[in-house]
Amino acid sequence: MKMNINAKDYITEQQFWDIIERSNKGKNLVDILMPLTKQEIIGYVYWWNHFNIISYRQDLWAVAYVVLGGCSDDGFDYFRFWLVARGKDVYYAALENADSLCNHFLNLPSDEYPEAEVLDYAYIEVFNERFGKDSFYSDEECDFDYTRPEIVFKWEEDDEESIREVVPKTFDK
Repeated sequence: MKMNINAKDYITEQQFWDIIERSNKGKNLVDILMPLTKQEIIGYVYWWNHFNIISYRQDLWAVAYVVLGGCSDDGFDYFRFWLVARGKDVYYAALENADSLCNHFLNLPSDEYPEAEVLDYAYIEVFNERFGKDSFYSDEECDFDYTRPEIVFKWEEDDEESIREVVPKTFDK
């Protein structure tokens, strides 16, 4: 990730997680972001991208693949947006052990699907509404590098046993 020199300092990591917590799993994220200052929104974007890049991992992709019945590149992005919106505790537990999400899936309300594409547009919507049409993409402080790390897969989609080895609890449930 190309780091904007000040963006990570505009809000702290804890302030980012507080925003996520107050957003009710992203359901009212736009309302929570709307009153923030320009720098606070840019700080939020920094941390949003930071946590989405960190979670770009093969074990979490295996979980998404099993739970979603397959998972494209875009689908994995949307899954990770959903994961960040679950909050700090669920997110860090998943990084420590991807299978920790298994019980979380069992308790999802019937109207909730573990993908949240719309959350990646919330900050752009707020930024453009507050600071002018298309201003997010023209503001140099918002020029983040979204380069993902290279993933070395320990599983293959056509080999169920290889998936089970990576996330056995999720696969078996």
